[in-house]
Amino acid sequence: MNSTFVRVWKYPVLLAILTLFGLLAALTGTGIWHVLAWLTLAIPVAVCLFFSFRRKRV
Repeated sequence: MNSTFVRVWKYPVLLAILTLFGLLAALTGTGIWHVLAWLTLAIPVAVCLFFSFRRKRV
């Protein structure tokens, strides 16, 4: 694979996998699976908030 492609899409794909796992865990599991769902769904939200409020360097 092209190294530029991997460098650009590595983290968006990782966030998509975490989101998919969290949604499936919430729908199909109970108990500890709900905790895992909360954690995996909170990570993409935290990343978005971090980059939303980060100051831009000029």
